[in-house]
Amino acid sequence: MNATGNLRVKRGIWQMVFEYQDDTGKRRQKSESTGLPEKGNKRRAQQMLDKRLDELSQQRTAALEAKNVLFLPFINSWLDDVMAHKVRPNTLSQYKLIYNGYFAKYEPFHGVKLQAVTPALLQSFYNAELNAGLSPNTVRKHHTNIHKCLDYAVRLGLIPSNPSVQTDLPSKRKYTGAKAFTPEQTKDLLRMFQGDPLEVPVYITATYGLRRSEVCGLRWDAVDFDTDTIHVRHTAVVDNGNIIYANNTKTATSNRLLPLTQGMRAYLLNVKKRQEEDKKLLGSGYTDSGYICVQRDGTPINPDFVTHHFQRVLKNSKLPVIRFHDLRHSAVYALRKGGCDAKDIQVWLGHSDITTTLNVYGHVLNGDMNRLGKVMDQMLF
Repeated sequence: MNATGNLRVKRGIWQMVFEYQDDTGKRRQKSESTGLPEKGNKRRAQQMLDKRLDELSQQRTAALEAKNVLFLPFINSWLDDVMAHKVRPNTLSQYKLIYNGYFAKYEPFHGVKLQAVTPALLQSFYNAELNAGLSPNTVRKHHTNIHKCLDYAVRLGLIPSNPSVQTDLPSKRKYTGAKAFTPEQTKDLLRMFQGDPLEVPVYITATYGLRRSEVCGLRWDAVDFDTDTIHVRHTAVVDNGNIIYANNTKTATSNRLLPLTQGMRAYLLNVKKRQEEDKKLLGSGYTDSGYICVQRDGTPINPDFVTHHFQRVLKNSKLPVIRFHDLRHSAVYALRKGGCDAKDIQVWLGHSDITTTLNVYGHVLNGDMNRLGKVMDQMLF
């Protein structure tokens, strides 16, 4: 506020009296106690008054600046100044794509000040996205970004409350598009990829249901042949064409220790032997990267190559064409057919919550209801 002030004594205590003009133009007055006795403290009271007037002036300046902050530039600065330090680079790139591809292209957002954002404006954006054919789940993701950004604005004191709280979102739809190979089809797949550049990532993913980033980031030092374990703790992701190798996983629960099965132990020992032979054959032309999924010269396999080459091979086969990520679903199918329950599968996949496992793989996990029906039939009839 733009205030003036003076001192007065009330009941033997110095008081600071402020006069200011409110938003309607009316003159107002308020007082604050210094807590200082009158005798011998006039100078200290004046210093407190001067300091308080300076604080009020700064608050007014901040308030005026806040009134001039535009909504879209604020979201962009939030991504650069806040989210850049909270999420992985590839995740930040996805947020940027959403901003540039959707938020910045919505004309009603142009020129709107942060303080002028209303629930009705945000609701019109969500409705426009739905009418344009975006899925409810995508719209909900966009809302999540806007909600987090506006929460940040509230914490900064730029707006009094978060208008996105009052919007009406479409119901979340359960994902049913995931495809999975049966164990028999997976066996055919493994035979088909023998000798292929993707043989190793396909074999490992089909067994452990790893994410693409996890299998491409898997290192030899994560495999312990003495304790027969595999430690999933590294990732490799693509960000704007660049591969980023990280010593962390998507979530804390994604960092997991899995058993080295007898079949996988024998397979990886054979892979290690083949790589040693390639290293001797190529000499200085071999790159000893330390990664398991590599090309013949030792350089790590590009995650994007995994995605595209996998589909090319399937298109020339008799098997259904699925995504590489669907091998994760196929692993769930095999585990479920083997009698594993959802909680065990959650840990195997590295999900932080059983709800995630059920939401994504519910159609696979519920696929053995006939067996349960037969049990009940035998028990009761």
